[in-house]
Order: sequence, then C-alpha cells, then structure tokens
Amino acid sequence: VQDTVTAGSIASDQTICNGEDPAEFTSTTAGNGSGTLSYRWESNTNLTAPSWNVISGVNSATYDAPVLTATTQYRRTTISTENGVACESVPTAVVTVTVQDTVTAGGIGSDQTICQGGDPAMFTSTTAGNGSGTLSYRWESNTNLTTPSWNVISGANSATYDAPSLTATTQYRRTTISTENGVACESVPTAVVTVTVQDTVTAGSIASDQTICNGEDPAEFTSTTAGNGSGTLSYRWESNTNLTAPSWNVISGVNSATYDAPVLTATTQYRRTTISTENGVACESVPTAVVTVTVQDTVT
Repeated sequence: VQDTVTAGSIASDQTICNGEDPAEFTSTTAGNGSGTLSYRWESNTNLTAPSWNVISGVNSATYDAPVLTATTQYRRTTISTENGVACESVPTAVVTVTVQDTVTAGGIGSDQTICQGGDPAMFTSTTAGNGSGTLSYRWESNTNLTTPSWNVISGANSATYDAPSLTATTQYRRTTISTENGVACESVPTAVVTVTVQDTVTAGSIASDQTICNGEDPAEFTSTTAGNGSGTLSYRWESNTNLTAPSWNVISGVNSATYDAPVLTATTQYRRTTISTENGVACESVPTAVVTVTVQDTVT
C-alpha cells in the first residue's frame, strides 16, 4: 500500500498585463509519496464553471506558463508510481494569473495655434482611456519635431491637461495607466496634439515725419523695414490727432505695408501694426514708432 500522496503547494497568484508572460510557478512545498514522483499540470479559463485541461508535456514540479490574454487558473497534481501503479494526490490550491484588459489610450483634442507666449486652451479628454484597474494618466511633451524626445510632465496624471504659456511649438500626448493588484499596465500613447506657436511678430518701421502746408497731401508712408511673422502678413494703420492724450483710430480698408494719407488740415500721427495669420489665428506686433505729419496753420 503506497503512502498517501500529498500535493505540496505552488506559488503564487499573479497579475499581469494583457499579452505578457507570467513568472514561472515555483514549487513552494514538494509533493510527496512512496513511489517515483511526477506531476500533472492543468489550466482553466472559465472562472464561473471551471473546466480543467491537462497541459500536455508538463510533468515537473515547476511550470512556466506561456503569454496570456485571458485570466487563467493553474493547479498541480502529484503522481506517485510504485510497481507500475500510479497514485495521485488531490490537486494543489489553485493559483490564478489575473490578466488585465487591454488598456486603451482614448483621445485628446485637438491641434491649436497660438501667439508667441500665449497660453493654449486646456486639452480635453475627447474619449476616455479604459482598463480593468484603477486609471491614471501620464502626459508627455516634445519640442523636437524632427527627432522627437518625449519628456514626462511632472504631476500631470488626470485625464485633462492645461499646458503653460509657450514660446515654441510643442507636441503633447497622453498614456492611460491601469493599476490592478499593484500592477500598472499602460496603453499606447494617444495621437499627438500639436500646439503651433507663431514666431514673434515684428512691426518693422515706416517713414517718416513730414511737415506740410494746410490742406496739402502728405507723401506716401513707405515701409522702411518690413514687418515679419510666421503666418500670412497684413497690416493695420491707425491715426491720431490728439497730441496731448492720444486716441488712436483704425483707418478702415487699409491693410498693406504702405499708406497714402489724404489731404490734412491738422497735425496727425500715424502708426502701423503687423498682423501674422496662421491656421486662422491672428497675432500682432507692437505698433511701429509713430510718424508725425505736422500741418502748418493756414498762412494769412
């Protein structure tokens, strides 16, 4: 009569990310029997109504399971063979490998264009990330559009992110992290969102102070230095006749680099602002230095 065959024990429950390879199951306590020992390993993926399947070719005390995409249970039975008679233990306690659901990134929206030094609108979560654990997020930024080098944004772990003021075009992306039983699994990053930061718009300069007789037409104001910006350029011209407390008025319909003022009867100042429009967003320079047309009093 063979000794009672004992199962021993195997270790241990694990949680892994979808598509990962669990750690090898060790034999924490050896099975025992009076004959020659071997083992049978079984697996089950039906946690509600278990249906155990023998794992072919596995008969040692330990077992290294393959990559898994679904939560799977394992158990081991010890077999003692003496004089050709095989006696079995009860199975070990079940070891469960919990496989987290595939973590999805969701989506963030959307590309923006801002002026130099501007503050982009907060990035919203257009589609939530998803996973079977507790969700958190990692935000990253990149300013190298040729050879991206992504940097983690410290302290940003919510679904949305409000970026600071920017002076260079910057890309952003978000990764969803699902944590279950202390194991963190990550999605692929979201599609990249780019905040295009326009170059600083420069005013250039216009020429030049003039003195004319009352009722005369000043010479056209030329563009001595062109305004500059990364978008499509246009201009706004303004005039002012209050030399003590200036009140600037936009000159309607004038948007070119030069301006031919009308006949004047009072001393008038002029200035030009450069406007750079990119992706529908208009950014402005400071105004040029003021040009003054001094109009002499009527000579009697």
